[in-house]
Amino acid sequence: MKTKMLAGLILAAFLGLNVAAQDWYHDREERYHGEGWRSQIFVQVRSDLDHVWSARHASDKERNRLERTKQELTELQAKLDAGHFDNGTLNDVIDSIRKSANDDRLSPRDRAVLSDDVNRLKDYQDDHNHWKR
Repeated sequence: MKTKMLAGLILAAFLGLNVAAQDWYHDREERYHGEGWRSQIFVQVRSDLDHVWSARHASDKERNRLERTKQELTELQAKLDAGHFDNGTLNDVIDSIRKSANDDRLSPRDRAVLSDDVNRLKDYQDDHNHWKR
């Protein structure tokens, strides 16, 4: 009896985590509807990085690279808010996220999220003067 209850609790917990993950992907899709996300692009991408790597066991080297990338995203957002563009740092961020998007330890869905982020960042880079602030 105890074994069945324990198995039921484990199954319920697993299903609950799966539903929460599904909700995050749905919420992410909602965040990117319309144009409002553009003024907060670097915050949005950082949020994606936080989620994608939160439950993963990245190596120390990978964790350090990701922390540096998240810090650069924070700095880029502050510069964007002040009306400045930093192409060099943006190139570094794009390269870093591209490496993560190619990491086989991530699920195909998470790699697709990061690839989408790379594309959005490249779009911003190519046409940053025309994006709403």
